[in-house]
Amino acid sequence: MEKLVKGNLIYGQSGGPTSVINSSAYGLFKETRKHKDIIEKVYAMHYGIEGLLNEDIIDIDKYNDEDLKALLTTPGAIFGSNRYKLNDDITDKEKFDKIINLFKKYNIRYFFYNGGNDSMETILKISRYAKKVGYTIYSIGIPKTIDNDLVLLDHTPGYLSAANFIANSVSEIYYDDFSYKKGRINIVEVMGRNTGWLTASSKLAELNGAKIDLIYVPEVDFDLDNFLKKSKEIYDKKGHCLVVISEGIHDKNGNIIGKLKEEEDVFGHTQLGGVSVYLANLITSKFNIKTRYIELSLLQRANSIVPSKIDTKEAIKCGAKALEFALKGNNEKIVTIKRVSNTPYKVNYKLEDIESVANKIKFLPLAYINESLDNISDKFFEYILPMVKEKGDKEIFKAFKL
Repeated sequence: MEKLVKGNLIYGQSGGPTSVINSSAYGLFKETRKHKDIIEKVYAMHYGIEGLLNEDIIDIDKYNDEDLKALLTTPGAIFGSNRYKLNDDITDKEKFDKIINLFKKYNIRYFFYNGGNDSMETILKISRYAKKVGYTIYSIGIPKTIDNDLVLLDHTPGYLSAANFIANSVSEIYYDDFSYKKGRINIVEVMGRNTGWLTASSKLAELNGAKIDLIYVPEVDFDLDNFLKKSKEIYDKKGHCLVVISEGIHDKNGNIIGKLKEEEDVFGHTQLGGVSVYLANLITSKFNIKTRYIELSLLQRANSIVPSKIDTKEAIKCGAKALEFALKGNNEKIVTIKRVSNTPYKVNYKLEDIESVANKIKFLPLAYINESLDNISDKFFEYILPMVKEKGDKEIFKAFKL
């Protein structure tokens, strides 16, 4: 193993907040305190790369161990997130030079960024520029996203807590509507631009007797006429209809259903949200049936109501493992979670090249979607149940059965 360079460490958060991103920070910071012989000082960027460029840097060493424990119960990205895009090092040379100069000023040799696809690309760009100018850093990606769409990972920290929230929320909506002999067509909108992992997690509501009539995900084309026909038929038969839908569903031509805005973020992602409103209004105007749209929106992203203990434990481990791997001389890598067994549920933490993960998407397998493409198959339970039924974790609430 090459001789490690002594120096300081900097950590940043990027992308959408989660319930457990701060737990990864906790795992990393706690681990650094065991290696004062190499990691001399620990910093955090305030608002990620954007904060770094503004030299808005937090001294983590001023917080004691008791202070750090509060990270475990703090949702959201407490050190400040961002969606700041670095272009290539020719277009943004001035910014790359500033980052390296700041690394030199603060003697940063260990660089950790906690995020999803776009965040991994940012690490790769900075690390490669550091190599180009001859400055040694060890850069490791710490995974995070409720979307669960990072390739080479069995699942991502943040997903299980969001899944718990979605499953419980959908169950509550179901039982609310079934309080009445005749209810509504309820349409629940879940986050998910390109993938249906989050929406699929609503299937867990069936564990306590809730019945979701229709579930639609972005992995398959959405047929509007077929949806209108089916939702009306279900409502006419039962007096109730519960639909869960991903915000990113699209027609066969790739057009986002009910897109309200043409705005894009700096990474070129269309700003989504509003499909539930669009479909509910369409049903009401076409069939004069009572509808209600429920957009779970930010509530699913950083909930502290039903956080997953497994999620928290794995997030901490990812942070700690990131430093462990960096201290073995690794660079331009991401910590990954690999499932070893379901019974008992067990995972290992491995390293993969960041280049293999950056800007790539892990889609919900078609085997998890039913044949009529309007619900999630029971096969999905094989994937998710071991992670949410672990002993000591909070389960989906139990409902009385008539």
